[in-house]
Order: sequence, then C-alpha cells, then structure tokens
Amino acid sequence: MSIVQLLQKFLKKPSVSPGIVAVSFFPNGFTIAVTHYAEQARPRLLHCEFVFASPQQVHAQLEILIKQYELDKYDCHILLNHEQYRLMGIDAPAVINEEMKQAVQWRIADFLDYPVNEAVIDYYPLPKSNRANSSRLLEVVSCTQQMVLALTQQCQQAGLNVKVIDIQETALRNLATLLRENEQGIALLHLQKDQGCIVIQKKGELFLSRKISCGYSRLDDEGAYNSGELLNLELDSLALEVQRSFDYVENYFDIPPITSLATVLMPINTPKIIDFLNRHHGITTRALDLSAIIDGDITLDDTTQNLCASVIGASLRRLLEASQL
Repeated sequence: MSIVQLLQKFLKKPSVSPGIVAVSFFPNGFTIAVTHYAEQARPRLLHCEFVFASPQQVHAQLEILIKQYELDKYDCHILLNHEQYRLMGIDAPAVINEEMKQAVQWRIADFLDYPVNEAVIDYYPLPKSNRANSSRLLEVVSCTQQMVLALTQQCQQAGLNVKVIDIQETALRNLATLLRENEQGIALLHLQKDQGCIVIQKKGELFLSRKISCGYSRLDDEGAYNSGELLNLELDSLALEVQRSFDYVENYFDIPPITSLATVLMPINTPKIIDFLNRHHGITTRALDLSAIIDGDITLDDTTQNLCASVIGASLRRLLEASQL
C-alpha cells in the first residue's frame, strides 16, 4: 500500500493554498515551519520553532499556532523523524512499473520487524550509474500504517489539512538545491545532538543519503569528549564518513567528483568542526546559514536552524516541484 492510497480517505480535495506548514513530531514536542508562497516572489519563511510539549499538550499547542498563523488554509506536510521509518537501498526488481510496488514490498518483507501487510511502503529511484552493467538502485521507505494514521489524525483533529508525508532525506535535499553548488553537486551534513545525516545531491537528484552515529554532542571540546585525543578521533571518524560518501558516489555512479560540503549550523563548535575538516582532511567545507538562502520574517539562531533545518526543507517542497516542471 502506498502512502498516497493510505491517506486518500483522510485528505481533503486539492485546493490552492497560500503555502506549506511542515510539522515533525518527537517524544518531547514538535518542530514546525510555515512557508508562504506568492506569485512572482520568493517563498517566505513566516515561522519556525521547536515547541516543547508532552504528548498531552501537543494538540493544544498546535491549535494555538494554527489560529495565530491561519494554518488551516495551508497544505500540511508531515515530516517523519528518523525513528519513525526505515530507509533501505535495494537493486530494483526486474519487473514492469505497474508491478514494481508489489515486488518492492516482497523484497523487503524479511527486513521489517512488523508484517509487510501492516506497512506503508514507497520508494524513489536513484540516478542511473554511468558504469556499464550497473544495477538500477531504489531507496525504499517503510513505516507502519498505524503510525501514519495516528500522525495524520492528530494533525487533522487540530485543524491541519494533511497533503504529504515526507522524510528527512528529501527535506534536506530541498535545502541543498538552494545552494550555489547545486548544478555541480553538493553534500549536506546535518549533525544533531546524538546522530547525523549526510545527503549528496545534484540538480535535485539524491545520489546518497546515510545516517551516521556521530552527533555534535560528541564533538564538544568542553563536554564528555573534551580530551584533545578523543575529540580528534571523533573528528577523524566524521571526516572518514564524509570522504567515504564522496568516494562511493564518484565510483559507483562514475561521475565527476562532488567534493563540496555544507554543514548545517550547530549550537556548539560549528567553526571548529568546519576548520578541522578543511585543514586536516582537505574536505571543502562551509557553514550553511539558512538565513542567507531563505527569505524570512524571523531571526534564525544557530540552535533553531539545527533543530528545524529538516522541517524548513520540507516546507520548501513546492519550490522544488515548481523547478522541475
């Protein structure tokens, strides 16, 4: 069953909306980003924040924001957090397009910890490799029907019009497409407190996305890893993950090297981490300040950018779709 099929009975008929409100839920609250679209004008980020709330408080907090920004008029995109879905890379089954969905379901059934008939499964193709006889690759997204229905109902009961279920990797890809290196290709590194994500894209096409175990808390020179030797080991490990990602994309897809890395701002040590990657590993790295590439009515400090980067990217989905028409 596809996400679209699953949601059809819940979603309202398509309509022209003033923009997108993207929301992502966590055990201790939710992130939200509101982007307004207008003809002949760049999209504007009207609001984004992490709202700390218990599960019992989420409904009331959502209602407050919906009323304040008239979000009932906006398309709502639910952005799944990393813990709410699995992303698996597979060789594309050798079947016709009409049979692909079912073939993908059976291909990944044994890797799920829930029955495949209780799963929501979708996929997107990776770019075709230039190497002869290379396999066509798919990235398969899987989550439970129960979870998707619960999130959809939660948003609808608060007054939001759910249109899309999105994932972290494509949301970060949306941000990367706004960068000046988009035509040549660029990697984006998003280090959160306890984990990270690397995506490599070119002209809106995702070549690679991978989770990494390193988060910025392990790179804090005043924290638990404040020993110079331990900190350097963590930084070396991060650099190795980035370089391996670059090497894989170049070698598998047989394309000119993509070597630029943009790093989402972090609450701590962003300049030191970037300097380390540049000086010690020769990785061309720079800070990604979302305030410099997105028009908005709010100030985005480093912490807000780190917490909300993905949900901001999800709210920019319409911009990417328009560029590919």
